[in-house]
Amino acid sequence: MDPNSILSDDFSEQQWVDQISKNFDDEGGDDLSDVPVCVFSVPKATSRFKPEAYVPLAIALGPYHHFETSLYQMERFKVAAVKAILSADQVLSFESLVINRLVEKEPMIRACYHKYINIQDHTLAWIFAIDGLFLIGLLTHYVDISTLMPKKLINDGVLYRDVMVLENQIPLYLLEEIWKALRLSSTSQDQNDDRELISMMRKFCEVHSPLKLTKDFNHGVESGYLHLLDLMYHSIVNNQDTTQPPQLAVMQNDDNDDDVIKIAKEDNLTENIEEMMEMGLSLGMGTKGDRRIEVIKNIPWEKISNLLGLRISKQDIEDDQDSQIVTEIEIPSVSSLSKQAQINFGQTNGGIRDIKFDVKKATLYLPIITLEDYSEVMLRNLLAYEMAASSSTPELAQYVDLMSGIVDTEADVKLLREKGIIKGSMNDKDIADLFNGMNKSSFYISSNKTIEQLNEYYNNRPMIKAWRFVKKDMFFSKKVVTVVLTIFASLLMILYSFCEVYGCSRL
Repeated sequence: MDPNSILSDDFSEQQWVDQISKNFDDEGGDDLSDVPVCVFSVPKATSRFKPEAYVPLAIALGPYHHFETSLYQMERFKVAAVKAILSADQVLSFESLVINRLVEKEPMIRACYHKYINIQDHTLAWIFAIDGLFLIGLLTHYVDISTLMPKKLINDGVLYRDVMVLENQIPLYLLEEIWKALRLSSTSQDQNDDRELISMMRKFCEVHSPLKLTKDFNHGVESGYLHLLDLMYHSIVNNQDTTQPPQLAVMQNDDNDDDVIKIAKEDNLTENIEEMMEMGLSLGMGTKGDRRIEVIKNIPWEKISNLLGLRISKQDIEDDQDSQIVTEIEIPSVSSLSKQAQINFGQTNGGIRDIKFDVKKATLYLPIITLEDYSEVMLRNLLAYEMAASSSTPELAQYVDLMSGIVDTEADVKLLREKGIIKGSMNDKDIADLFNGMNKSSFYISSNKTIEQLNEYYNNRPMIKAWRFVKKDMFFSKKVVTVVLTIFASLLMILYSFCEVYGCSRL
């Protein structure tokens, strides 16, 4: 059987025919043409840098990871949490109230998922009934739910990060169906059910979102939110200071990757020469009888050949490969902008759309970001969702690209923390590693007006101009200097070895 085929021992041709026939004959079913695909599987191109950030660690919600062995041990906790929020009558009539209703909505459920779901209809209904109710319980009865869960999940924030994983999302449409079926709302009017559920989701996002959310929030069903991650994403992106004119991002495409990829490679010339001189000083310390052989053997031919460009060491190749793993936009770090260009940093009143560089005040304004232990997973999955959703623009990706470019070391993090731009319990080293591990968006090459203004201001500073001139001059003279120093050092070592063997008392 073709390994790329959906057909397998678990899914036969007859099952496929039965499923298609059912959908084909279902004249009274729901119209699926307007159902948006909202729960995507994360492609390997996105997850390859840190795959563990895109899968749940403890709690599986929905069909993608439900039956994985490492996660299924938490199923009993989910069931206990669900029963805790239901009345005795609701538990007894659970199947008729919820399961049967979800079975009827099975085509709608499948339409929400990007990946094919090879699970029977009744099984799928039970999965969403338990997982959906668990998520609702987490949003509405957090105190009661948390007492039933292992303390490690709560204390380490694992539960929060698992709920925000893209492949773990439960469509809001299904949560509303469960909510209405059990009449979990405190009101009796159906039109208020959705408003109350979305309000609960909003409160969760306000507590755990790494970036501030928009104040102009629509709580009604007309808002069109698709799931919890979608609500957090749009609340972050739409957060804008209405008192200031919008900062429009200028998207550009450029075929020359050298203009946007920063590859920093240390110059080993000084190090190589120092090692050569140390080697030269150590020559001739053995017996005089074998001195000539020792001299020839100990001359650092590899260093000489490397300096002359005749051979590239294995380490250089590995270093070059490593430098290609994570790419960043071309922009100086926070420390360089502050110390060398005297650029200040301030907080925006809004969100990522309000990022700007005030040339007159020499100040870069950035939104406040709060980073906890689970925040990296949220950021990565928000970015993955932005890339997957065709209706989204890469606004969040541009912000992360900017932060990844200017945050290189712990010193950069410390400076932004002193300015109140970075907050939270995550330590400086982990924050630096976070942004250094976020690869530049690969689906588009983006630049914006703020980055262009920063680079122009930085490059026009007198000290920077002087340094670039010296660096450029040194670059062109590097080969000449390398050859001269190498020949000179080699001659000195050979002369020293000759004198040690044959004696040059006058010299």
